[in-house]
Amino acid sequence: MKNTQIILKYFFYSFLFLFYNCISSAQDFQLQTGDLLFQLGKIEGINQAIAEVTSGESHISYTHVGVVLIENDTVFVIEARPPEVCKTLLDSFLVRSEYFEDKPIVAVGRLKHEYREIIPQAIIRAKKLLGKPYDYIFYPDNDAYYCSELVTLSFLDSENSPIFELVNMNFRDAEGNLPIFWIEHFEKYNANIPENCKGSNPGDLSKSNKIEIVYRYF
Repeated sequence: MKNTQIILKYFFYSFLFLFYNCISSAQDFQLQTGDLLFQLGKIEGINQAIAEVTSGESHISYTHVGVVLIENDTVFVIEARPPEVCKTLLDSFLVRSEYFEDKPIVAVGRLKHEYREIIPQAIIRAKKLLGKPYDYIFYPDNDAYYCSELVTLSFLDSENSPIFELVNMNFRDAEGNLPIFWIEHFEKYNANIPENCKGSNPGDLSKSNKIEIVYRYF
């Protein structure tokens, strides 16, 4: 029941808008290398904890993000997910989503034209991180990576600075409470909660003015 309520909270407020304002139809839309896939994952465990403390474009609380890579006409997603940074087939990525009416809740963000020249180097950087461990404690500079950290460290400008602005990390719900999930999670790894440390999350990335949402699978 709680899972359903979370999906309703972050989805149905914007459903009519999404339904009548799809930018591209399924028939003519094609993914491009460098697109970002924003996913509402299965509402359980860490996905549920993330959904409760973040919010993305159209008030959808995306819990995950990956980078599209097209090689030899096959679509992959470079993503950081336990246990490591990996390259996943698109269909395998989509099936891990929450679904609405048999459609995965995944949106496609595409860099605006003025930023697309950085995509080739971004893909090279992302590929170099393949096999690196997943960052379970969301710390910077520890040679482990969480999903949105992979994106922010891959998409750099000509001065090697992230084009996506870092934000203060938040692990508290709308009422300002620290969910027991996060307390137990960081205790498990004997780590401090990086509350208000600079970082990123899929929801904030989905609202970046550097991208446009060009397609929704749902």
